[in-house]
Amino acid sequence: MNTQDIITPLGKFIEWSFETILVPMADPLNLGVVLLCVVGGVYWLYLQKKYTKQAEEDGTIV
Repeated sequence: MNTQDIITPLGKFIEWSFETILVPMADPLNLGVVLLCVVGGVYWLYLQKKYTKQAEEDGTIV
């Protein structure tokens, strides 16, 4: 028994775990992050519009 008998199955297991678990999981995770950023950006623009209107009414806009 040599080191290759231990390392090769371990390497194949790690490669299998990447191909069957991490790669399919990446697409929905990336989509979720993009959607979260889009929703956050729209919400931020809504708040910015509200604060700008309030500042114009108060005369405190720069």
